[in-house]
Amino acid sequence: MTGSENTWTLDRRAFLISTGIMGLAQGGIALANMCQEQETCVGGLEAGGIQSIVDTNVYLFRWPFRRVSDDSTEKLVARLRRYGVVEAWAGSLEGVFHADMRGVNQRLVEECARWSDLLRPCGTIHPGLPDWEEDFRHCVDDCGMKVLRLFPNYHGYSLDSPEVEALLLMAAKRGVLIQIVVEMEDSRTQPYLFRVPPVDLAPLERLLKRIPDVTIMLLNAHRTCSPTQLRRWMESGRVFVDLNMLEGVGGIERLVETVPVERVCFGSFIPLFYFAAAWLKMRESRLAPEVQQAIATDNARHLLEGVLTG
Repeated sequence: MTGSENTWTLDRRAFLISTGIMGLAQGGIALANMCQEQETCVGGLEAGGIQSIVDTNVYLFRWPFRRVSDDSTEKLVARLRRYGVVEAWAGSLEGVFHADMRGVNQRLVEECARWSDLLRPCGTIHPGLPDWEEDFRHCVDDCGMKVLRLFPNYHGYSLDSPEVEALLLMAAKRGVLIQIVVEMEDSRTQPYLFRVPPVDLAPLERLLKRIPDVTIMLLNAHRTCSPTQLRRWMESGRVFVDLNMLEGVGGIERLVETVPVERVCFGSFIPLFYFAAAWLKMRESRLAPEVQQAIATDNARHLLEGVLTG
């Protein structure tokens, strides 16, 4: 490792090789911890071809099962700014568990307004609740949201429910991006009495055929979906994916060998995951600088522009 006050040139490949644990995930975790503690690594951001970042997978407020770093908005915003994030699509962890979606979304809007130059609120819709259409209207019309998140597994409904189809139709008509969160936690770290399996995405292909104008982003999908499955859905409709839970050295390169690179967006899953873990995936990749920047920023911006213009 070489370093100074403003640069830090070790990448994860070099770290894993030098420590002799190429096959262990703990190496990546250790390096993420090192980066998290040693912010001087951020000084070399531009060297990898990344000039700025739009983070499409961010959360505010607290996870009920454990305290995590950066679970106060002040700390989270400071972390994002240090890493060159210029826009963060922020959902609410309260939305995973609370039943009062209007209150959840209103608090999210108020919190994001404190850092309106950075945080874009992404409301939660629970189509299994009565009057969910009013929650949709509140988010889109009253709060001006262009991105909404669904948690089918935590909220106890499947993607083949008629309410989901109705919601996707509304989103397509109103120019709203729907983010489907495939999972929030690895089953190995879930509390014993609160086991939640990943979302069953099998109905997705049928929905895409029935509602061709809907735009969907899958978050935290890579432990559940292979690149080949993702490509099939992308060929069927306007489907995008973030980077979170994409494991292994060279994971991004393998992903974009199979799926269109313009359908891949940066997502860190902060604060539940270290931001450094996602950032290192980009820094260590062997992708061309223009491809890195497309994933880091341009694809997300073009995605929203496409949703808004239909």
